[in-house]
Amino acid sequence: MVNGRCSRRRRGWIRPVVVIIFRLSCLILLLALAACISTPTPTYKTHNSSKYSTHNKHSHNSKPVLRYVRANDTLYSIGKKFGIDYRLIAKRNHIRYPYKIYLGQRLYIDRHAPRRNDLTAIKIKNASKKSHKKASKKTIKRKTHQKKVKRIAKSSHRNKAKGYKGQLRWPVKGIVTSKFGRRGSRMHDGIDIGAKEGTRVYAAASGEVVYADSRLSGYGKLIIIRHGKNLFTAYGHNRRMLVRKGAKVRAGDVIAQVGHTGRASGPHLHFEVRQGSTPVNPIAYLPHR
Repeated sequence: MVNGRCSRRRRGWIRPVVVIIFRLSCLILLLALAACISTPTPTYKTHNSSKYSTHNKHSHNSKPVLRYVRANDTLYSIGKKFGIDYRLIAKRNHIRYPYKIYLGQRLYIDRHAPRRNDLTAIKIKNASKKSHKKASKKTIKRKTHQKKVKRIAKSSHRNKAKGYKGQLRWPVKGIVTSKFGRRGSRMHDGIDIGAKEGTRVYAAASGEVVYADSRLSGYGKLIIIRHGKNLFTAYGHNRRMLVRKGAKVRAGDVIAQVGHTGRASGPHLHFEVRQGSTPVNPIAYLPHR
């Protein structure tokens, strides 16, 4: 009798254990099957291209890598700094042979500089063409001689950043309210100097007035002066212009009065410096104060 009771007891607790083991084994099998189904496909490491690779794509919202040319910079030295061929930087910034760069010039490093319809640049180009037509035969001979000398010179990509010989003077007394460079989604090709309405505007250097009108959209009453061979300064948003096209001016001559004509939220002078049609940072050409 005792043995019979013991065997019944053993059967009573063995059954639940067997059921539990069976359920656990089913659960483990299901988990194993699920793991097999969700196993990710193998990934293969690829060579990461350089940060500034030509194949690297950038969204319009990402900030561009910019370099403002400093004294003694060359395209070669800038390319070496960023690990890019200097010719690629030239191509991205629409710089043609012989790859001249200028002090304060803005260079796009990781992408192509945007092309735009720059009306000021068009006016400057037109002014340059007209002045070339007026050049004397002696000037033309001198230019051809200079071209021959340049061909003999060492590789042109090593030319240092060239600027105006001598310093410009501040065109108006005031505080810089907006700097040269990126401003929101747009680029600002000059500096804004805040001043009271009617404040005198001075010529930054001696030269010839090649434009004095208000036909360029946004600039209001604008004056452009040519200094020497290839340097131009522009003065925008004037209330009143005191010089005409063709006038010869000296550094420090009063040429206009500060205003807010064109697209301007308040009275200030928009001041640009350009090497040919290329906008450069005016601060690089002005004395510290």
